Amino acid sequence: MSPKAVVFAYHDIGCVGLQALLGAGYEIAAVFTHADDPREKTFFGSVAQLCARHGIPVHAPEDPNHPLWVERIGKLAPDFIFSFYYRQLLGDALLACAKKAH
Repeated sequence: MSPKAVVFAYHDIGCVGLQALLGAGYEIAAVFTHADDPREKTFFGSVAQLCARHGIPVHAPEDPNHPLWVERIGKLAPDFIFSFYYRQLLGDALLACAKKAH
């Protein structure tokens, strides 16, 4: 059985981290990222586009620490939560949704 992960990722580092998890056989339950600004010239990899290619649900909430998002993440029952270049601090309640922690 593959370990299940919820991933918070953005930019090239986010793409590399997500690809590493996929290559290692992780089941990615959901990815949280930041919406790209359509007025900016994007020169880096898009986590959302990578998720679309792999059929992974992607979300871009203003505040992932909001109790409703924490509840949704908890229902996904991830073994691990990973953060790759995500621009917000993840709170204790959100991190406690992971079954395993290091």
